[in-house]
Amino acid sequence: MLVPAPRSPLSGVGVVGVGFRPELAADLLSAPGAVDFVEVVAEACFASPAARREASAIARIWPVVPHGVKLSLGSASGIDMDRARRLGALCRELSAPVVSEHVAFVRGGGREIGHLTALPYTLEAARAVARNVAAARRALPDIPLLLENAACTLRFPGDALGEGDFYAEVVDRTGCDLLLDVGNVYANAVNAGVDPGELVGSYPLERVAMIHIAGGVVEHGFYFDTHAHPVPAPVFALLAQVVARTGPLPILLERDGDFPPFAALAAEIATARAIARSAPSRPTLTGPTLAGPTLAPTRPGLPASRALLKNSAGTSPPSASALAEVQARVAELLTSPVDPPPEAVAPFDAEDVARSRAILQRKRVDDALPLLPRLSPHREAVARLGARCVEASPRAPRLTAVADALRIAAAAVDDARLAPEAIVDRLLLRARFVGPAGDGSVKPRLLPFIRRERLPGGRVVWAIKGMGSTAEVRLIEPRR
Repeated sequence: MLVPAPRSPLSGVGVVGVGFRPELAADLLSAPGAVDFVEVVAEACFASPAARREASAIARIWPVVPHGVKLSLGSASGIDMDRARRLGALCRELSAPVVSEHVAFVRGGGREIGHLTALPYTLEAARAVARNVAAARRALPDIPLLLENAACTLRFPGDALGEGDFYAEVVDRTGCDLLLDVGNVYANAVNAGVDPGELVGSYPLERVAMIHIAGGVVEHGFYFDTHAHPVPAPVFALLAQVVARTGPLPILLERDGDFPPFAALAAEIATARAIARSAPSRPTLTGPTLAGPTLAPTRPGLPASRALLKNSAGTSPPSASALAEVQARVAELLTSPVDPPPEAVAPFDAEDVARSRAILQRKRVDDALPLLPRLSPHREAVARLGARCVEASPRAPRLTAVADALRIAAAAVDDARLAPEAIVDRLLLRARFVGPAGDGSVKPRLLPFIRRERLPGGRVVWAIKGMGSTAEVRLIEPRR
């Protein structure tokens, strides 16, 4: 029986978009027809009033899809409802046709991990996602919520379901369709030593409503989905395989760093558009055959003898409290100030933990740099400086990116090449945030703020903010 793919809110053959980033703004605005829609990171809009105003402005040009990365739909302890309400408000402001989030967790045991961490492939994890989606739905507008599959850098021993079966459980229990990240599927397949086509074929492709593609790179024998490299040919091949079965779907190219000349991205967009247009208008999918949950680990590379969240015959499924304990343990392993010794990470793989910790350090820098706009022309030098800053500083429990940006700006002030821009960036951050406190955390500044700074050479700049955390910050730079 033919099962049609769900109708997308961004319907049309060959619909292709791109993640909107400041580095791409000038090229996109000069050639708005290059893409059919754009995606904005919701948390960037929460952190920066300027980014939010920019998102509202570009919504007059293209459909804008808010993409969440910190709702933590996989947390056994539940989601932050205030964050969900803010996401809903953003969707309404942008008249968003659809909103997306990840099937992952970013906090556990009260600790912020700071990066999307894949879930164990178990029924209890799928149930946790379903509970959290139901809670989030109360704060979101009545538009489709798409759930994105995550890349795995840390494997959970004893997964009870295969990867595709797990996502079939998620869509069945939540009623949401998938945002299929083909790059993440490719990364997981390569790192597990399985065929990418076979892995993507195990997904519930009849429930895919949108697709992500992105580039990556192999480092030390591990494929990282970096969003900072060209989309490799095998990912485009996997994309073609998917749309050959689903029919045309909206496709979005993600690029977050190391931006090439726009012509190179335009060529990738054109390739994705050609693949989408070559897809059959009538899908060839049949419904997935789910004979019930697999009782032994089915993901290649995870031996059945290693069990952490075991779900086998004769044992009861793990409870939400057990999942919460595991997530708290993972959060502790990934965010502790010192590297845990190999014997302390069992039953997790020590190499997986070390790799994930390194990714988190890199991610902290990536998250902080957009909060330093004056320093952006010196990105490479600031990134090197940022790496040293975060390595020497424990992760702040709240508003980590802001705390790290303040550290980086303070260090950059001591560099004569960076000092003028760093002083202004630090002043703007201080206008909007208070801290850091003793634990390194910062919080939004509610009271008015007025302060001046003297730049090298004697020029003075002022920052002025009114009452409330969302009040606009005015920067005054008198001419001499």
